[in-house]
Amino acid sequence: MLNVFLAFLKIGFLGFGGGYAMLSLIFAESARFGLSVQQFADLTALDGLIPGPIAINSATYIGQMYGGFWTGVAATLAVSVPSMIFVPLYMHFETRIKNNWLLSAILNGIKPAAVGLILAVALSLLLTTVFGINDIFSLAQAHVDWVSIVVLVLVLGLDLKWHTNPVLLMLLAGVIGAVAFYL
Repeated sequence: MLNVFLAFLKIGFLGFGGGYAMLSLIFAESARFGLSVQQFADLTALDGLIPGPIAINSATYIGQMYGGFWTGVAATLAVSVPSMIFVPLYMHFETRIKNNWLLSAILNGIKPAAVGLILAVALSLLLTTVFGINDIFSLAQAHVDWVSIVVLVLVLGLDLKWHTNPVLLMLLAGVIGAVAFYL
């Protein structure tokens, strides 16, 4: 339980850019506890359906999978501790922080890195779910999962053309996946 607590405490302190930017850090830490890429893909899908911050949902899910209920509680508390520390500090020093050009420059530099981390997670999930490989260097062993491609194209098309609600898109993808699994 202590290992999970410390891992999610680290995620809470080092995770910048919001939940999606933290996904690569969450995956890297969770892989140490035996989380597979497929389980991580399931976690990412659940994060879209379950209300709440991605980091807290992920911590609860992974903690519960690794060590049961109390480990899930410990992981959830660990990922929340940094916010409990930084938010009051920020509120106390808000005017000084807003007027600090160096801190603003640092935070502006973190934004592209956060986008890169999100893209890295998206690529990793794409390679695993659509092509069945773990890294881009294994393309020779790739086999295409046509159901995943159909779901990807359909969901992307519905989102771009009609701006369909993301929850409905996830439910549609789940239904298509379930039907394809049982056929």
